[in-house]
Amino acid sequence: MTVRELIEELNRLDPDLHVFVDGYEGGHSYPVISEERDVYLNVHQESWYGTHESKLYMIDDVAKYKKVKGVIL
Repeated sequence: MTVRELIEELNRLDPDLHVFVDGYEGGHSYPVISEERDVYLNVHQESWYGTHESKLYMIDDVAKYKKVKGVIL
């Protein structure tokens, strides 16, 4: 998802709604936007991982994945 796509999605909502992310072991927190970083697309197939990855030590062969700039919420 790009920032443009996120803005389009958010524009459909009541602007006074609060935005949350899931907590690690439960509950909810307000999102924090990370610094811009490299993210490799479609790295993980396992259901317990997110599909994309920003940690190089988690990637076997970096060259086979598309790299984009992104932020993490």
